[in-house]
Amino acid sequence: MAVRIRLKITGQGEQPVITTAVLNGGFEVAEPHLLLPARCAGLVLGDYRSSAVWQSMEAAGGQVDFLLASDTVNARAVTADREGHEVSFKILVSDADPEVLVSDAGIDALGLRIESFAPGRWRFADQTLIRETEPPQYW
Repeated sequence: MAVRIRLKITGQGEQPVITTAVLNGGFEVAEPHLLLPARCAGLVLGDYRSSAVWQSMEAAGGQVDFLLASDTVNARAVTADREGHEVSFKILVSDADPEVLVSDAGIDALGLRIESFAPGRWRFADQTLIRETEPPQYW
């Protein structure tokens, strides 16, 4: 099972977007990145396509091309009882992926720790309270 959290994303759009995001330790990058499905990216970034550039990356299935947005966004983990600290993220946009993904560097920057993958348990790094995975949200 994937570990999913609620993520509040603030970009160029009028309102923040709150969505479920997969914590993807296999999404390996040096800086915090989010992979946003195109529909979500449009809400968060507005007209991102005119200034985005193509970025090739190696994925499990081989070489994949994404749009790298020129703007960054801010995001934080949110739960019923807490909001985590805000982190600046670079944005990759996918026309094929249906879920928001948080990179390995993004997971660390958000201050999150995955406790167990199979049941989908996680926690904030500064707490011992174990939290359950969120249901998927498909864009």
